[in-house]
Amino acid sequence: MKNRILLINTGGTIGMIGEPLQPSKDWKEITKNHPILWDFPVDYYQMENLVDSSDMNPDIWLEIAKILKKEYENYDGFVILHGTDTMSYTASALSFLCKNLSKPIILTGSQVPLAKPRSDALQNLITAIQIASQYKIPEVCILFRDNLLRGNRSKKIDATNYFGFSSPNYPVLGEIGAEIKISWDKILSFPKEKFQVEENLCSDIIVLEIFPGMNIEFYNTILNSSIKGIILKTFGNGNAPTSLCFLEFLKELQKKKIPVINVTQCIRGSVEHGKYAASYNLISLGVISSKDMTTEASITKLMYLLGKNYSYEQIQEIFQKNLAGEIS
Repeated sequence: MKNRILLINTGGTIGMIGEPLQPSKDWKEITKNHPILWDFPVDYYQMENLVDSSDMNPDIWLEIAKILKKEYENYDGFVILHGTDTMSYTASALSFLCKNLSKPIILTGSQVPLAKPRSDALQNLITAIQIASQYKIPEVCILFRDNLLRGNRSKKIDATNYFGFSSPNYPVLGEIGAEIKISWDKILSFPKEKFQVEENLCSDIIVLEIFPGMNIEFYNTILNSSIKGIILKTFGNGNAPTSLCFLEFLKELQKKKIPVINVTQCIRGSVEHGKYAASYNLISLGVISSKDMTTEASITKLMYLLGKNYSYEQIQEIFQKNLAGEIS
């Protein structure tokens, strides 16, 4: 008996048709020019409101997670069609929401719609379905072109190239050529506990990217807001300004018990507090190192921890722990 796969369509380029491009109505319309897909062991679920991935948000992540919870025992794996722009955010969020995962959840999309000539969609879709149905990978992954990536380690690196995604700080989980080669030593271990889904996220956070000459009035705006957490994107190994006004800003955040996560602006590498004097002061001011996590994983992990109503001290401790393979 073939393993059954649930394909969940959230929207995005891969399933668009017509001129101008618009979302397809159903699986039959998506696959009408590709009979090779007709016999795949796939059931199709379409979200009520298909979205461009630039409109993706935490409410939709929670909706996807609830679908996975409802259908988890009915299928052997899941494929999620998704726009490429925020695919890494969704994959990261689902990796924290879906606890004790023992089945593959594979997100895929394309740079060109399935209905268009020279599209990358058919290869991505077929490979995602094959891996979800034939390989027991207990992870949320992204399948794009020739690579299977851990979702919360992935990042979109090119707006148009078919090799649009990378995993800068972690090896690929699988390579797709004439054969599919899975690197089982890089895959997460199977859980011992029962699958469960978390149902709360808090999006009251802000991403603050440091740049030379930043106006200090922004600091006061943040301090007077209802923000509950900050992703601080810093230079290099986590270096930030050493000016008195910036350090006072961080000190006020510490007093307010607003967690601040230090994420490097670099694609590769890690935050290393104290390696340079420019990051040494951050330690005493309670700034949390994201180490080698991506921005996407850092944002969604902070949303997840705030959604659990953890205290400031708990977030400082838990954030630096490896919850779903997102951090070394």
